[in-house]
Amino acid sequence: MPPEQNSPDAGKSSETRYKFRALKVHASDDWLADGTKKYRQVYDRYETTYMRVELSFFNKLFDETDWEANVTLKCYFLTQAGRQELCSLTQQRKITKDENIVYVRDSWGNAEPGAYWIRGNYLWEAYLDDVLIGDAKFYVEDLGPSAPGENKFFEVQHIKLFEGDASAYSAATKKYLTKFSANDTRYIWGEFCFKNKSNTGYYAELFFNYCDDAGHLKGRSTRLIHVPAHTAGQLFYVYPSWGNDTPGSWKSDVYTLEVVFMDSLIATVAFQVGEQAVEGNAVVLTEVTRVAQSLASLDSTAGKSREEILQESLNELNALTGLTSVKKEVNEMVKLVQFYQETGKDVLNRFSLHSVFTGNPGTGKTTVARILSRIYKGLGILEKGHLVEVDRQALVAGYVGQTAIKTAEKIEEAMGGILFIDEAYSLANERGGQHDFGAEAIQVLLKRMEDFRGKFGVIVAGYTDNMVDFIESNPGLRSRFDKYYQFEDYTPEEMFTIVMSFFKKEEVQPDEAAARHLQNYFAYLYNIRDKHFGNARTVRQVAAEAVKNQHLRLAAMKKEDRTADMLRTIMLDDVAEFEIKDASLKRRRLGFNLGNE
Repeated sequence: MPPEQNSPDAGKSSETRYKFRALKVHASDDWLADGTKKYRQVYDRYETTYMRVELSFFNKLFDETDWEANVTLKCYFLTQAGRQELCSLTQQRKITKDENIVYVRDSWGNAEPGAYWIRGNYLWEAYLDDVLIGDAKFYVEDLGPSAPGENKFFEVQHIKLFEGDASAYSAATKKYLTKFSANDTRYIWGEFCFKNKSNTGYYAELFFNYCDDAGHLKGRSTRLIHVPAHTAGQLFYVYPSWGNDTPGSWKSDVYTLEVVFMDSLIATVAFQVGEQAVEGNAVVLTEVTRVAQSLASLDSTAGKSREEILQESLNELNALTGLTSVKKEVNEMVKLVQFYQETGKDVLNRFSLHSVFTGNPGTGKTTVARILSRIYKGLGILEKGHLVEVDRQALVAGYVGQTAIKTAEKIEEAMGGILFIDEAYSLANERGGQHDFGAEAIQVLLKRMEDFRGKFGVIVAGYTDNMVDFIESNPGLRSRFDKYYQFEDYTPEEMFTIVMSFFKKEEVQPDEAAARHLQNYFAYLYNIRDKHFGNARTVRQVAAEAVKNQHLRLAAMKKEDRTADMLRTIMLDDVAEFEIKDASLKRRRLGFNLGNE
């Protein structure tokens, strides 16, 4: 449609209205942080249904005027003889003046996994008003169907870490480290070695995520390599890195390097940045998928009667450390519901599925929510008894009209179970803003809670003061959430009990000096705590750090010098970094001594 002559953009060509930003491909429709998707270039045939494409471009007429464009997305199958067009998808798109970055999304394929896309090379092209503005290749590989967690492509041999400049990967000799100097480290390089298992050639796309101790992504390095045919048994090396030629990018902390292939975490290696570099080979964990699956299986209720599910869930709740008031309230609720059922009273008129969990981080809110969902199934209140965990990012979109869709999708996923919204107060943080997308999510949530009463439950969770303000901010929220559970901070004694349970799982235990130091350290943490105190999360970090320190200490010894007792014992040296400082300083580092302070 040509612009009207009195329009501010009359006579402007398409090229003056936009600037190409990116064309990305993804097979999953899951939303990730910052409104992103699981963008990739390489896919296994048997995971593919619809191949999705996302075009983005900058709107040069942002904050000036609306305009329209024809957007066409084409997909081709590439062969030696040329290319075969698979689809041509055209949209008449109105670009509004409040869109700084414009997104256009579409897809092509078949709902049955592996039915449409075959092994080969493909290309998406994006056209705006019939002008080619960008393209993106992707590859589909086929080594046959795989069992969950199975990698038919290659086997991880090792991951070694070293420091250097931007070209350090090409050095003839490398000094491998387990600990790096914060003052001297430029790039931290990984030497990822894998053994090819297939005689069929394929593309391997590897994502290397550098994460800090809290699990936040610090940097990412992506490598796409082609593994030639007839090379089964051969070793291949990939060198990811993150950092800067000038030292200073790496601060004192504990980090992990995660390796992701075909959307699966296949290996993890931990390292530390502190005062001095320490030579050695990092310990690589390659059983993450198996561990995750075994943990997930603990929540399975298949084949069990309602009575068994209820009793097992109550036993699990009552076995948790601390949470005295929460346990008491849940057990009383169960007795009341059973009484209502036995006397023929309408449970839903006397009992609400919707609850508010208040308390600091790491106090067990998510764990209790998961158990509570199964208790509801055991009571016959909910059909499935599963838990769908979301936060603001999973419900709220960054552009008009999509928040309601995202929120409705998550509610549909939670039907028959519980929708658990962590840090729910963040939905109301922008109240009154130009684009109050959080309020839109709340309105959809309230309507569904009324329309599907008794079909699913909602648990909102967060800091106590924030959650009280959140519930009071909306009459609809006040009327639908009438059950509150307060999660208290763990006492020093409870924290020590928790750390001992972690040590038991690792088949280690502290000696007398280490145990005494940990008890004093937890008392110190409790005395200086504020609303950001991590509770069980902090305890888990302490336990993991202590076990890692023990492993590093043992790794420095000769194999023949290690005894079975050493392998089972956490010593004072392994926990000495958890400093007990002057409580009046109340430092946010919580006593970790990982570098120069």
